[in-house]
Amino acid sequence: MSDYYIAIDIGAGLGAKIGLFQETDIILSETLLHSTEYGDSAESLAAALAERIESVLLKPKSLYLSDIRAIGISSPGLFRSDGTYLLANNLKYLNNRNLKQMLTEATQRPVGIENDANAGGLAEWSVLQTDLLYWVFGGGWGGAWIDADGSVRHPALDWDGDDNSLHYTNEPGYSIPLEKLTLKTMFYQIGASFDRFESILIEELNPADNIIRGPGGSADHLRAEMVLSGPGRCRLFRAIVGDDDFYERFLDIHETKQMTDPTVAGQYISKLSAMRVEHAINTDRLFGKVLAEACRVLFKQARKDGCSNNIPICLGGKPSYALPYFGPSAQRALGKMGIMSYLRPSVLDERGSNANLVGAAVLAKRVATTGK
Repeated sequence: MSDYYIAIDIGAGLGAKIGLFQETDIILSETLLHSTEYGDSAESLAAALAERIESVLLKPKSLYLSDIRAIGISSPGLFRSDGTYLLANNLKYLNNRNLKQMLTEATQRPVGIENDANAGGLAEWSVLQTDLLYWVFGGGWGGAWIDADGSVRHPALDWDGDDNSLHYTNEPGYSIPLEKLTLKTMFYQIGASFDRFESILIEELNPADNIIRGPGGSADHLRAEMVLSGPGRCRLFRAIVGDDDFYERFLDIHETKQMTDPTVAGQYISKLSAMRVEHAINTDRLFGKVLAEACRVLFKQARKDGCSNNIPICLGGKPSYALPYFGPSAQRALGKMGIMSYLRPSVLDERGSNANLVGAAVLAKRVATTGK
């Protein structure tokens, strides 16, 4: 008899994707709980999830909650060891609430909850079955180091709020410091201005003292995700272009108007790179070099914990689709640093699967098997 699992990928945007899985590799049905149906409390969200699971996923299959071995939840945010939200991104009413426990009570099934980047890493591991780094790029840069046994190394559980307590492999974009002086040199090498890039950040983020600070409040550093993310790539392009509007000749009016919107500009930067427009090529060349520098910082810490110099690195998230453009620059720089890890697209992305949802199913199976 097959084992059934429920996987939930919570989002603050469109909503929560919910899937019924047979084992962890076959999705039997899927539904969306729209964010407008979440309610305004953890209790209402748990109740809405439980109702949708029963009415939309199980009932049409003549299944009951008792037929489900466990439920896994992938969610943005940081957690305490007992599953309580320590920091809920964009869903503030979940802060300090235990959705895991509430859904357990609502369904009478064991539930596990995990940060979405960690869940994505578990999904990659379920296919590759090897030690790996999983990095997902979006509004920021999240990541996970998954060992050969499928465990998340150095998860950011029970975080005390000190940047130094975060392991670079788990919260790379937030915790990795990039030295501003090093970045200035990188910008200079392609004829661009780091000062212009920093002014874009100041205009966008409006820091109280007009200084963009890195981890630990350092004025001499940036957080890596200020550059290495969807918004970061857009900022790089704007800084490199400056007042030169030559690139607009290669875009239509609609595309040109969207070039300051980081949620969509990335695809147009890639279009320009494919057309060999110099500003876009330099943007991706610089993105790759900065990524390699962040890798160097990460590996300096991770090597001490046993991370090898040739561990596979799987990339997810929309900005990672630009890997053909920034990848060569990053790989060359990594090779010069003695880091032989190969950057590759997410296996799940290549299959057209939702890595967070598959990861939640893997988590559910683990909870059912181990009880934690």
